[in-house]
Amino acid sequence: MTRIVVCAENSVTRVGLTAMATTAATQVVGQAACLGDLITWLQTQSADVAVVELSALTPELARDLMQITAAWPSADSLSILLLLETWENHWLLTPVMSTGGVSILPVTVSADQIKGAIATLAIGLMVLHPEIAETLSAPIGSAFTPVESFPEPSLEPLTPREIEVLNQLAAGLSNKAIATTLAISEHTVKFHISAILSKLGASSRTEAVAVGIRAGLVML
Repeated sequence: MTRIVVCAENSVTRVGLTAMATTAATQVVGQAACLGDLITWLQTQSADVAVVELSALTPELARDLMQITAAWPSADSLSILLLLETWENHWLLTPVMSTGGVSILPVTVSADQIKGAIATLAIGLMVLHPEIAETLSAPIGSAFTPVESFPEPSLEPLTPREIEVLNQLAAGLSNKAIATTLAISEHTVKFHISAILSKLGASSRTEAVAVGIRAGLVML
């Protein structure tokens, strides 16, 4: 079970992010109204992924993010999914991301994309939206590799139905929910998932989603 802490200034936004981040494979274990509160929360609590929404990245907020990643490096415990409304201060992105613990997406991404990103972070990979990547002021260090650049072995093609099921997995749906959504039986869902794992060389649903993202089958 992936443990998530949500951080956003607006209480309604926190409720929305909590709903989007909650799936059969994830649990929201805490909330914070600002990065300062998140730092305080992390001193006594723990999580695997912090979903943080900011209107913009300021030098002060960049400092706080770097403090968090320095104290709780993603390789050991915590990854940060940063949702930005604007990235006009793009010169701050590179130092923040070079710490190796922060992934960035626009705040406008869909709930399914957020769930897919969380699944990717949960297995130790990172994500970066192409629009944001174009604005980076300098190359990112070796601690971070954009999802698009991960080499992928030759994969056996998935059928259209298997791709549908894979995207439902990325959204965090259970077998029963997938069956209802696609109007098929749970037995058929299990059959498709087994085929997906085999074709993608994955050992779990989460790994299959991550491979699917890198292969362009699940879009972020």
